[in-house]
Amino acid sequence: MTRERRHPSGTTASRRPQTVVHRRAMLSALCVGALAIAGARPALAQNYKITQAGFRVLYMGPIFVALDQGLFKARGVDFTFTEIDSGALGMAAVLSGDAQISDLDPLGVAEVKKQGKSPLMIYNLVDRVTLDLVIRNEALKKTGVDVKAPVLERAKALKGLNIGITRAGAPTDIYARYFLIKAGLDPERDATLIQIGGVPALDSAFRSGRIDAFLLSPPLPQTLESAGIGTILIRNTAGEMPELTDTCYDALFTTAEYARANGPALKAYAQAVQDAVKWIKGHRDEALKLLGEKWFKDTKPESLALSLDALMPAVSSSGRFTEAAVRKYLDIFKSIGQSADADVTEGVLWSNEFVK
Repeated sequence: MTRERRHPSGTTASRRPQTVVHRRAMLSALCVGALAIAGARPALAQNYKITQAGFRVLYMGPIFVALDQGLFKARGVDFTFTEIDSGALGMAAVLSGDAQISDLDPLGVAEVKKQGKSPLMIYNLVDRVTLDLVIRNEALKKTGVDVKAPVLERAKALKGLNIGITRAGAPTDIYARYFLIKAGLDPERDATLIQIGGVPALDSAFRSGRIDAFLLSPPLPQTLESAGIGTILIRNTAGEMPELTDTCYDALFTTAEYARANGPALKAYAQAVQDAVKWIKGHRDEALKLLGEKWFKDTKPESLALSLDALMPAVSSSGRFTEAAVRKYLDIFKSIGQSADADVTEGVLWSNEFVK
C-alpha cells in the first residue's frame, strides 16, 4: 500500500514553481509504479483466513513447509494448522466451521455425502496408497517368507499374525484385509486384527511384541526398520502393488458451500501447497531439517530422510483429480466385499477448479 506524502507547510511554491512541478511529477510516477506492482501481485493484498485440521503425518509435509517457509503468507493466506487424532474429528471440524480444510479418503467423503452433508475434495494430496507393511523381524523369521518374492507371496507372511490397526474400518484395517484376501487368506480366520489406536500406540505395541505387523504411512515403518526391530515387507510408497498406484488415496476437502463462496482463498491455498511441493523437491536437506526440528522431533534424522525419500514420489505435484483415479480407489474396497458406490464425476465428490 502506498502512503500519501504531503508537502510540509510553508512550501514556497510561488518562489520555485519549476521545483514544485518536478516534485509533483516524481510523486505521480511513484504512485503509478506502486499501483502497477500492487496489481501484479494481488494475492499479497489479501488476507484469507484458513484453518486446517489434520494429522501430524509426513504426507502433510507440504502443508507444514508452506506454513513455516511463509508460502501461505506469500499467497495472502493467514493459515493455522490444528492437530487432531481422528479423521472423524477433521470432518466434524470442517462441517461445523471450526476449520475450513481437512483431509480424508474418497470413500470417507462419499459416505458423509450420503448422509446429506456437502464435503467436496479440492486437492489430491497423494496419488497412490502410502501404507507400508512392516513386520517384526522375529515374526518374519518364523514365516520363512522370502522378502524378495513377488508381492503377493510376501503377503502370505501375514498368516497367523497379530496385525495392529488404528480402528475398525480405517485404512489400516481395510488394507490389512485387502492383502490377506489377495494372498488367498481369510481375514476372519487366518489372522487376528487388533484395534490399537494411533501412531504412538502402534509403535509401543509393535516394540513390545503385542502385535506382529501393521500398515502405516511413513515415518513409523521406516523408523522401526532403521532401529532393527522390523522389516518393511511391502513398500506401497514405492508402488510395489500396481493396483494401489495411480489412485486418489488421500485428499484435502472443504464444504461445497465454502468452496462456492471462497474460490480465491482456495486457489491461493492450493498454489501455496504446490509451491511447497516444488520447494521440498529442490531443497531436500533444508526440508528435512525444518520437518525434523518442529514437526517430527520424535523421528531420528536418518529415519526421517528415508521416509521423505520414500514418500515424495507418491505426493501429487499438481493436486489434480481424475475420475479414473477416484473410481480405482473405490474399486479397491469392492474387491474385498465392501460397499463403495459413489458418483465419481467432477463436481460431486471432487473438483479441479482450485488447482488449475
